[in-house]
Amino acid sequence: MRRLKNLNFVEMQFVDILGKLREIDITPKRFEESFIQGKVFDGSSVKMAPIEESDLLLKPIKKTFFIIPWNKKGARVLCDIFKANKSMEEYELSPRFILKAQLKKAEEMGYKFFTAVENEFFLLKDGNLIDNAGYFYPTPLDKTKKFREEVLETLKKVGIEVEYLHHEVAPGQVEITLKVAEALDMADNTITFRYVAQNLASKDGMVFTLIPKLKPNINGSGMHIHLSLANLRGENVFYSENDEFKISKIAKHFMAGILEHFKSLAGIVAPSINSRKRLVPGYEAPINKAWGPKNRSALIRIPPFFSKNSARIEFRMPDSTCNIYLAFTALLACGLEGIEKELDPGEPCLENTYENGSKFESIPGKQEEIIEELKKDKTIKKALGKAFDVYIKLKEEELKDFKKQNPKWNPFEITNWELERYLQF
Repeated sequence: MRRLKNLNFVEMQFVDILGKLREIDITPKRFEESFIQGKVFDGSSVKMAPIEESDLLLKPIKKTFFIIPWNKKGARVLCDIFKANKSMEEYELSPRFILKAQLKKAEEMGYKFFTAVENEFFLLKDGNLIDNAGYFYPTPLDKTKKFREEVLETLKKVGIEVEYLHHEVAPGQVEITLKVAEALDMADNTITFRYVAQNLASKDGMVFTLIPKLKPNINGSGMHIHLSLANLRGENVFYSENDEFKISKIAKHFMAGILEHFKSLAGIVAPSINSRKRLVPGYEAPINKAWGPKNRSALIRIPPFFSKNSARIEFRMPDSTCNIYLAFTALLACGLEGIEKELDPGEPCLENTYENGSKFESIPGKQEEIIEELKKDKTIKKALGKAFDVYIKLKEEELKDFKKQNPKWNPFEITNWELERYLQF
């Protein structure tokens, strides 16, 4: 690669089971060799392998390589994870591999999976929210705009398209939505977005945080996911001319599969202790099992769309403490099950579920309840394979550690433990 000539290092990055970005820096010469030989790393140190079988390999994903815009002497690349043995097979606990396996199942059924992600986050300066602006506020009240523009320009340089960006409801809160792509590319793009935004904020003396609930008295940050399926010819199969809301039976079955598993899905898509603090009544976070057109109080919303290719559903539960590869895997597995079983999502919800919450099933409020729901879910367990038990163990350890310092559960308190754990997740 000619672009390596003037570099001092390459950051080889991967995502661990809980979704945290990790990296090893290597020289350009060694990087070139890694395409064939891989780069050995200690999988036990990031809880991805037992210590007696700890050696794993990183291999670069060439299309994710770029020169770091804020440090021209370095480059960055995402990596797949392989076994460090004669077979050199892709590692079954690699989140990226798990998603690829589920996408292969979808393709065998005749589908391609497309997603778009709304990334919500807060900006802090000197420990305080950067502004006191609100939803869609303009400058000069909105003090996040300069940062948003810098992120937009930087993402363009590294080949990632943004759909839109704006100030969100809470002070210092921003949304940046990435343009729809096939799910594996969208997962990679989302990880890249986080890496870019966190570095640019740090460079400008700010803190970029994806924490779901920063303060108890303001709205939290979600990661709404727009979902659709296409056939192998690229035609959107979620669209129907004959439906009142222009969505097909396939879309409704897919949606029903997600609703069937919504309690256990919370353990994957909104998985942290702090996620429970976002998903409470009163702050525009969806907690009730319902779907509806244009209904932002429902767990699944059918957004307005004006072309066949734009037909989709929006799942509003997730937040950015999830492992996005596992989140896409679990959602696809549940959706495909809905199609296979021809599940019915029920009637659309046309009312405000926040004002009529007693009518609906809701997401469990405590982390131990979420973990127990996830443990019982055979569909998600099958989709995650060997990673499922490892994931459960890590979430139980996380909960145990939290309870040591916080034995009494208060859904409206943001603890120091949460800020230390998730502020710069």
